[in-house]
Amino acid sequence: MQDRQDRIPRWVVKLVATLVLLVLAWPLRDVAMVAFGALIVTALLRALSDPLSRRTHLPARVSVVLVALALIALFALAMWGLGAPLAQQLQELRNALPRALEGARSWLEGNALGAKVLELSRRSSQAELPWGKLADAASLFTGALASAVLLALMGLYLALDPGLYLRGFLRLWPPRLRPLIEDAMGAAGKGLRGWMLGQAVSMALVGATVAVGLLAMGMPLALALGLIAGLFEFVPYFGAIAAALLAVLVAFAQGPTAALKVALFFLVIQQLEGNLLMPIVQRWAVHLPPVMGLLAVVVFGTLFGVAGVVFGTPLMVVAMILTRRLYIEGFLERQEPAGP
Repeated sequence: MQDRQDRIPRWVVKLVATLVLLVLAWPLRDVAMVAFGALIVTALLRALSDPLSRRTHLPARVSVVLVALALIALFALAMWGLGAPLAQQLQELRNALPRALEGARSWLEGNALGAKVLELSRRSSQAELPWGKLADAASLFTGALASAVLLALMGLYLALDPGLYLRGFLRLWPPRLRPLIEDAMGAAGKGLRGWMLGQAVSMALVGATVAVGLLAMGMPLALALGLIAGLFEFVPYFGAIAAALLAVLVAFAQGPTAALKVALFFLVIQQLEGNLLMPIVQRWAVHLPPVMGLLAVVVFGTLFGVAGVVFGTPLMVVAMILTRRLYIEGFLERQEPAGP
């Protein structure tokens, strides 16, 4: 009994210390998102460099550097071949959006249901349109670009020697917990690499399919819309919906019939992706239930803003693996008494 009374204040102190650390760390949540983005870059580099190192027997650091140089060369080659037409199409896309909005508004005003939708949108919107906040948008874009460069550099340094940082992190924990935490971190890293590879395949296939399909349909700005669809695919469900809405909106500049064709085209792509592509990818990548994917975007988006929306799904992948390894397998199942 005395031993139990002595342990109660110790647990209270630990709980209060944990809460204080969480409160102090909350203002640094943006830094935490940049660090997690660096972990995603590390997972991608290691997922590509580890097989190269095993097959060629090159040192791990050399393989990471070669993979990074190959990715940079691939990006430079793509920009050299597609940069000029892509930049032109993106500029045309920006100029075409006002015309597309006007076409969509005219079509909605032509029927009773559309007129009611427009009336509701006018009542719920503010009197001042957000077009005047271009300075804030430019500042946000500049900050996002700087964060992307920072997380890319951090990811490269982490990929060169991940064991160094893992050993330093493990030293923060009691020795008896270090094997369990090391095993959980290894499983989380493996799961993140699998998710990243599967997502990269999905992004590339969806982007190429959208570009080729819109080009075959005779739609303008097919290359730009394909690039946007591929990038938006990084955010499951919501990204695909946003890309489809943008393409349909652009198609309204050609008329309601073209918009309907584009909407049906994206619907077919989503069905093929969900029933054909994803089952193949999930054989060797991480499977995240659809409800958990949607919940991840909503929860982490609420907590961390735009960065939480972008990184919500990989955050949920890591959280599920750590919960299973540390809490379910490491705590709950170890508490169960052994059977006869």
